Amino acid sequence: MTEISTDVVVLGAGPAGYVCAIRLADLGRQVVVVEQEALGGTCLNIGCIPSKALISAGHLLQQARSAGEIGLDFGEPKVDLGRLIAWKQSVVDRLTGGVGQLLKSRKIQWIQGRGRLSAANAVTVETAEGTTRISCRDVVLASGSVPATLPGFEFGDFVWSSTEALAPESLPGSLLVVGGGYIGMELGMFYAHMGTRVTVVEATDSILPGTEAELSRVVARKAKKAGIEILTGAFAREWKEKEGGVEVVVEAGGEKKTLQADRILMTVGRRPASEDLGLEAVGLKTDRAGFLEVDAQRMTRVPHVYAIGDLAGQPMLAHKGSAEGLVAAGAIAGRPGAAWDVRAIPAVIFTDPEIAYVGMSEREAREAGAEVRVGRFNFGANGRALSVRAAEGFVKVVADAGDDTILGVQMVGPEVTQLIAEAALAIEAGLTAEDVAMTIHAHPTLPEVFMEACEDVHGLSPHAVRRG
Repeated sequence: MTEISTDVVVLGAGPAGYVCAIRLADLGRQVVVVEQEALGGTCLNIGCIPSKALISAGHLLQQARSAGEIGLDFGEPKVDLGRLIAWKQSVVDRLTGGVGQLLKSRKIQWIQGRGRLSAANAVTVETAEGTTRISCRDVVLASGSVPATLPGFEFGDFVWSSTEALAPESLPGSLLVVGGGYIGMELGMFYAHMGTRVTVVEATDSILPGTEAELSRVVARKAKKAGIEILTGAFAREWKEKEGGVEVVVEAGGEKKTLQADRILMTVGRRPASEDLGLEAVGLKTDRAGFLEVDAQRMTRVPHVYAIGDLAGQPMLAHKGSAEGLVAAGAIAGRPGAAWDVRAIPAVIFTDPEIAYVGMSEREAREAGAEVRVGRFNFGANGRALSVRAAEGFVKVVADAGDDTILGVQMVGPEVTQLIAEAALAIEAGLTAEDVAMTIHAHPTLPEVFMEACEDVHGLSPHAVRRG
């Protein structure tokens, strides 16, 4: 057994772990990163980055097909799947290689292997060369999450997780997506753009559960236009292989019917990767959902053992994990005031059109006892949105009726995954709707829609049509 020592061990090199490690090194700590798979974790390798690369390709394909509307005719585009997947992988490789360079430039050691706690101040790593024991002062658990599935729908050749869906050897003629959340709808719309016949089976009464209905309805309409069949209040009960594809029994409204497809894509959520971390060695237990309880510094109830990212609870978002990594690093390094103190965390969904939101919805604000004013502006009245042929959707602003502070912003439309940053900054800074309305926005641009929605909070949007 090889034995080494360091200041901090970070278990996991996803967006939470590698960001934490980098900040620790910048604050003068000696760091060892343990990662079993590849640097960058799920997000960079088999999650956020490759999915958005493919989704952007799908959007481009759809734009080319519809370009005749503006007098441009490219003919029917051809898809070279091998080259598309290779390009997607080149994006992944560039980013993961960049993470490696960032760690190397800070003299952070990466040990590739399976790491487990053996004590509060020690980690044991099983590598291809043998066992390494690392003694340390602090440990940061950043193990991420894995796809969840349903009993009887274990992943394999015919039942895909998002991992398999991101690297298909061929495009299925038909795809049955079980779970109409953001992963299912993002990938479902990509495959629909590629020409696959897509059916979405969602157990709740609408797609994108947890998202405001007025946002998800816009996406549902566009999905149906793209040829996607959406079955809500429906449950996939069982499946079997049939003639090189699958036959799936789906129950809805107490009635069962059988659907045919080439493949099943299971997107019923993700669960924290909390198994086999050696938690019992230090007396730690997860809750029923698999999360670890942490304090404001992201420390567990065991001193010097921290948890960040998906392991530390909802929301399971890469940017939330990175922010937690910075907090934990600051706490370990003794930085004054290092604590989890955020007003809101933005959520983004790369469907067509996109969805983004931050802070409280109108319903949540009212349920919290706030008196609110609401402003809204449609992309259909925005010159830039019309010029890029993406005029579906709107921006909605929820403000406190008393002091005009922005409480929440919901968006559905073009590039809203980018536009939400201004809204997140406004909420974090405690700005009012008037502050944003009085900030001159460049014209013609999409951010003007946010400005106009803030003006509409007070009924003063100059480009809003007044009725009655």
